[in-house]
Amino acid sequence: MMDMWISFGEGFLLVFALNDRESFELLKGKYERVMKGKHGIKCPIILVGNKQDLDKERKITQDEGKQLAQQWNIEYIETSAKTNFNCKEAFEKLACKIVEMKKNDGGKKTCCNIF
Repeated sequence: MMDMWISFGEGFLLVFALNDRESFELLKGKYERVMKGKHGIKCPIILVGNKQDLDKERKITQDEGKQLAQQWNIEYIETSAKTNFNCKEAFEKLACKIVEMKKNDGGKKTCCNIF
């Protein structure tokens, strides 16, 4: 089922918990699965570090998140679902990237579906 969602997806938020090292380490597999499902076609992806409100329990630094995002050439944002910090912004950034990709498609094959 997830492969089908990936094939039809137009953009992705890869989310991990800032207080959970394992969730961060599992991102590589998730990123590779998206890239495989998109057959290597560039697609809007944003890396999201959630639980920003739990600063004292943080296991992943902001620099680590930024470095991984830079490695994948994607954007990084930290959020807190509990306090609603940057949640709307994460979705808005992704939506803008999807719209931008559709506008700039120019007949090239992208992961975005235009109906």
